[in-house]
Amino acid sequence: MSNKKFFPIVLTLIIFILGCSGQTQKTKEIDVRIGLNGLTIEFLKNTPPQKIFERELFPVIIKVGNKGAFSLKDNNKAILSLGVEKDYTENVQLLAGGRVQKVDGNAANFDLEGRSIVNQKGEEEVISYNVKAGQVDPQSEFHASTVIATLCYPYQTILESTVCIDTDISNIRPGKKVCKLQDIVFNNGQGAPVAVTKIEVQMLPTQESQSQEGGYGRIKPQFLIFVENKGQGTVIRKESVNEFCTQSGATHKNINIVYVDASLSGQKLKCQLVATEGTSFPRHIKLKDKKDIIWCSKEDGIPAQDTYLTPLKIVLGYGYTQSISANYLIQKTAR
Repeated sequence: MSNKKFFPIVLTLIIFILGCSGQTQKTKEIDVRIGLNGLTIEFLKNTPPQKIFERELFPVIIKVGNKGAFSLKDNNKAILSLGVEKDYTENVQLLAGGRVQKVDGNAANFDLEGRSIVNQKGEEEVISYNVKAGQVDPQSEFHASTVIATLCYPYQTILESTVCIDTDISNIRPGKKVCKLQDIVFNNGQGAPVAVTKIEVQMLPTQESQSQEGGYGRIKPQFLIFVENKGQGTVIRKESVNEFCTQSGATHKNINIVYVDASLSGQKLKCQLVATEGTSFPRHIKLKDKKDIIWCSKEDGIPAQDTYLTPLKIVLGYGYTQSISANYLIQKTAR
C-alpha cells in the first residue's frame, strides 16, 4: 500500500479514537456529595508571628475553605470571629472588603461556594486582621498570649439513594425479585461534617386485615437512619449561628440540634422528632455522643405489589462551629 493511501486511513483512526475518548470524558459523572468535610480553617504561616513587642501591630490572617457540597450564600453565610486576651491586646481591626463584611465587633461574614462539577475543590476566602499588642506586666519580661479564631456556619447534608421496596413480606409470590431488601451502609459521607452512616430498611404490615391470599393489602416501609457528626467541630441549631460567633449563644438547648426531612419516591415521610420546649423552632433530633437514630416511615403505607427500586432522599439541616488557636509571645520593650 502506498503512503498516499495509508495516510488517510491512519488519520481516520486517530480521529475516531479521540472522538470516543472525548465522549467518555463528557459522560463520566462526578459525585461531589462525598467526604466528611464542611468548612476548613487555618492560620496562614507566621500569622500571628511567634514573638512580637509591646504595643506592636501584627497580622493575623485566616484561610477558610468550603470542602463540602453545600454552598453558603444569600441568607446562609459563614461567620468568623477572633478572640484575644483583652488585658494584653489594645486593638483588633478587621480588614473588611469585597465579600468579607463586618457584622459585629471583629466578626466577619462572607459567602463561600461549595464543591461542584465546575469547581471540585470549592471556594476559599482569606480574612485578615491587624492586632495591636498590649503591655506586659511590670514584673515580667514577656507574656504568652493566645488568639482564637472561631468559625460558625449553617450547613446541609443531602443523601439521595435507591432503596428496595419489597411488599411481599410473606414471600408467597413466585418468581425472581428485581432487588433484595437489605440495609445500606455509607462509609464515605455526603460532602458534609454530619453524615448518614447507615439505613436499615424494614417492611411492616399496616393495621388493615390480611388478604385472602395470605398476603397483606398495604405495606408500611420503615427506615432507621443512623446519623453521626464526623467532623471536628460541634453541631448547633442553625438559627443560633450568629449568636455562637458574635454573642454568648452556647446554651445547651442550641447544641447538637439537627433538622430532618425525608421523602420516598418524592413523598414526604413521617419521622419521630422532638420539640424544644418554650420555642417555635421546628421539630428535630438531638445528637448524643455525636450520634442519633432517626425513625421514619410512610404511615399510610403502599399497595402490596411487585418488588421495585425507588429513590429515598434525606436532608439534614444544622449549624456548625469549630475553632483553632495560635500562641505568641509579647516581649517587653526597653523602658
